[in-house]
This record gives sequence, C-alpha cells and structure tokens, in this order.
Amino acid sequence: GFDPATKSIVNGADWEKMYRIGATLPQIRNIFESMGVRFISPEEAGVPKRLMHTNWWDFGPRAGFAYKLSDGARPFVIRGGYGIYGYPMPLRAFNARMRSNPPSNANFTFQFSDSAQSPDGLPNYGLRSVPSIIAGVNSRDVVNVDNPQGISRGSFRTVYFNPEQPTSRAHEWNFTVEKEIFQNTVVKVGYVGSHGSRLDMYYTYNQAPNDYVWFTREGVAKPTGEYSGTARRGFEQTMFGDIEEYQKTGWSNSQNFQFEIQRRYHKGYGFQFYYVLSNSMMAGGEGYSNMLPATNVFLPGAVPEDNKERTRFWLYRRDTTVPKHRYNWNFIVDLPFGQGKPLASTAGPVLDRIIGGWQLAGSGSLTSTWWSLPTGNWAFPGQLEIYGTKHKVQDCRSGVCHDAYLYYNGYIPANRINSYDENGKPNGVMGVPANYQPAHSPLIPMPADGGSSSDPNAPYYDSNTVWVTLKNGKEQRTSMNTNMHPWRNQFFSGLYRWNQNASLFKVIPVKERVNFRLNIDFFNVFNMPGIPKTPDANSGLIDAEYSGNGARSLQFGLRLTW
Repeated sequence: GFDPATKSIVNGADWEKMYRIGATLPQIRNIFESMGVRFISPEEAGVPKRLMHTNWWDFGPRAGFAYKLSDGARPFVIRGGYGIYGYPMPLRAFNARMRSNPPSNANFTFQFSDSAQSPDGLPNYGLRSVPSIIAGVNSRDVVNVDNPQGISRGSFRTVYFNPEQPTSRAHEWNFTVEKEIFQNTVVKVGYVGSHGSRLDMYYTYNQAPNDYVWFTREGVAKPTGEYSGTARRGFEQTMFGDIEEYQKTGWSNSQNFQFEIQRRYHKGYGFQFYYVLSNSMMAGGEGYSNMLPATNVFLPGAVPEDNKERTRFWLYRRDTTVPKHRYNWNFIVDLPFGQGKPLASTAGPVLDRIIGGWQLAGSGSLTSTWWSLPTGNWAFPGQLEIYGTKHKVQDCRSGVCHDAYLYYNGYIPANRINSYDENGKPNGVMGVPANYQPAHSPLIPMPADGGSSSDPNAPYYDSNTVWVTLKNGKEQRTSMNTNMHPWRNQFFSGLYRWNQNASLFKVIPVKERVNFRLNIDFFNVFNMPGIPKTPDANSGLIDAEYSGNGARSLQFGLRLTW
C-alpha cells in the first residue's frame, strides 16, 4: 500500500515475516530508507490490516418476463429482462506491476565489465584478463547479496490499492421480439444494452512531463545531478518514481441491436443466421492503457483539473475489442444419398452404409475491424481520405517490390513516391495517385529531391524537431509532443474478416449400441487468404502478399462409441 498523506509505503506484513518468506532483505530496506523512503504499518496509515475494505453487501438482482401476444400456429412472443452482475477483478493486471514495488525489488549482479565491480576499478576487465571465475566451478558465492543494484532516486515504481475497492458491476437489459414465420423457423429482433461500473483504472500522479511539455511549461533546462530522476515529478520530488493508484472508477456503455433467423433441424436441414450491430464505449477496464495521468504532464489548461472530468476527456473512447458489425451463421444438412433419399434410394444395405447417412455441417463469420490513427506526427497538410482497396500499389522501399494497398493517405516521404534510383530501379511506393497528399507528416518532412546537406534542417528531416525559447533566452532543441495529439482515441472501421469451416460426417452403426463416426473437417474451407491486417498506421499501406487467414486444412477422425 501507499499513504499519500505521509508519502509512506504501507507494508501489509512486519519486517520479520517479510525477511522470513524472502520478500525482501535488510540490505534492500536500508538502501530505500537511506534515500528517505518511509515504511509504515496499516494501522499507522489508518487502513485495514488487509489494506482494503471488505464489501459485505453486494447485491445482484435479476428480473425478466415473457409474454405471448398471439396464439395459434405462428406464435408472437416478446421477452425482456434486467440484471445486475458482479465479477472479480483480474489478478494478472495488478500482480505484474505490484511485484516491482519497494521494498521487494532489487537487482544483484557481478560484472567484470562494470568499473565499480572490477578488481582494478577500470572498465572492460573481462577483456583484459584471464577468466578467474568459471560458471558452476567457483561461481556460487560471486554475487554479493549485501550490495543491491539498480535502486536510485526516481528509479522505482510504487503501485498500490485504493482502500475502497467496490466489486465491479455490469447492468444489463434486453428486449426481444420473436415470431415464427414458417414451421420450425423463427425470426428474432432484439436490443441489448449494458453499463459497466467500478471498472479497473490506474491513477498515475507522480509522472514527469516529457521534454517538450517541461521546456514549454517551466521554461528552464532539465535538472541534473542526484535528483535528476525526481525533480520534475508532480507529487514528490526527492525519492519516488511513478506512483500508481489502482482504483475502481472506470465505466463502459454498450448498445447492441441484433437480428436472428433460425430453423430448427427438421426434414433434413437446419440453420441459424444472426447479425449484431454494436457500439461500445469505455473508460477504464483491464489493461495498462487505462491510466489517468495528473495535469502536470500536459500544457497548462489543456485538460480538466477534476479527475472525473479528465477521465471522460482523456480515456472515454471506443472499445475496439468489440466489432461494430458481426455476421455469424451455422447450418446442418443431410446429403441426398442412400435409402429414403432422392438419390440411390434403392441402395442395398452394403452400399447404403457407404453412401448413405452423410451430413454436412458448417459455421462461418464475417466481422468488421477497427484501426487507429497514428499519433507520431504533428503536421496535417491534407484532409484524411480512406481509400480502402481502391489503390493497389507496389512497395519497393526495401529493394524488393511487394504488392500493397494504399488504404488511406498516410505519410510516405516525398522522395519515395513513385521514385527510382540512379539505375532506374523502383525504390519507393509505386502507383501512388497523382492527387495524393498526406493527411499527416513530420514537422520537417523529407523534401521531394531528398534534400541537401547544406540545408540547416538536413539533420532533422522526417522528424518533429522544434526549438523552444527558455526563460534565459536560450533555444532548446526537442521533439514536438504536447501529450495531447488531436488524433488520439480516433478509431475507424477497417476491413472485414471472414472465414468458413465445415465438416462432412456420418455415423456407421455396427450393432444397436456400437457405432463408428467418421469426420472430415475443413478449416478455412474456401482457402480464403484475406487481407492480412489493419493498415500500417504511419504510411497507410497494407501488404497484400501476406494472408490474413491460415491455409485450408483438413482433419480426419474416426470415433468409436459404445
């Protein structure tokens, strides 16, 4: 744990227990305390012994209804429901970060190449001497556990639980209309909504701003010396690195409309097809990307001061793990061969066992994707245009030409647009349309002729280099990054991905209670390659020579049941 009021780390166990179970060593504790880090007990911090308050009164009611509007051969039914669900937080999300907390994290090394550890105090001792330590022979006690390494001011991260950890919840509601339109065939149209609350989120409030924000906000050079790793931080400037509070303050919203038509298996065939349209938004949830920074890492006035308002402004975005469009289908059909079938209906017992009783089943999907705009460049010379697969080009920049699509007008250096080398060999992106203008570019883009070494900007071609005037009048060179890129959290619908699997199978009766089942399974039955992935965010290219799906594969199986 951590106590912001006293800027102290809260140990859930006493020192003797931590030493006994190997969670830390006195030597590590001494290094942290020598820097001024203070360790206190849960009682001193005013939090429970387990560091979190227990939730005794979680309540998850659910209610639903169904009503038949009409009787007869083709019933018409409406259904609806509402429920509140609780679910546990994923352990992996915080375990991976909390194991780096002091006082349980340090490195123990012995390196001859380190001048601080070499016998003569000079570097590269291992290159200048005959090896005196042989692994497995006399190396057991070489590493000195009394000399922890890698601990310095600002070098360690502190991650802790907010003592209030309410159970994550989901509110879900739905309304469905069902109508039987033919015998054994039903159409369903429905709406499903959900609201997630108390989702996982990190509040990180001791970060240092990037160089551009620091120079622009403060107007002074970066600190140096012993406190160089801490002096620019927002909450504590002498000891701690990043401080992350694990909170339950995130939320999500999802609206889903679905259509389904289903025929139950009858008279030799059945099928199901459904379509789902989803719009899902989120702020928080599992993952390190859901971190709310403090205001000191932005330019003044760029983000709201209030944490809740800043969360909505900074983190609330589309949930790209949920496709916007999903089409799914499955089917089963009897093949028309064998006794009682349209073909070979008079087949004898032996022939019928070979050709009769076969069934074909399959399932497939067609799903949309999301892709995000890049946030590395800070100039916007043209309007964003999404071409899809309209412009097929060749990417020859590596020396070998590959078929590709210019999916959108990303940044291609001007000297690599339809370009050739001195031998007349293509060395750029060939086939770029004449009216192409990049939607984004570096602040100092590459000139069309490749530039000149006499140009003062030549060392900074294809970069976002800027010069900031400090308070003392000096020009400080750095890279543009306000930490507030205008294209952040911008997602667009990408290419669709689809696949079809199928299985040809039959049951071969041996006796009344003994059967064989023969399966021939086809994965990616049409051997559909598919365009491999979302476009390269920077250039806008999609390599068309790689498959997005695995090759068709067949699987044979014979099953004996009794």
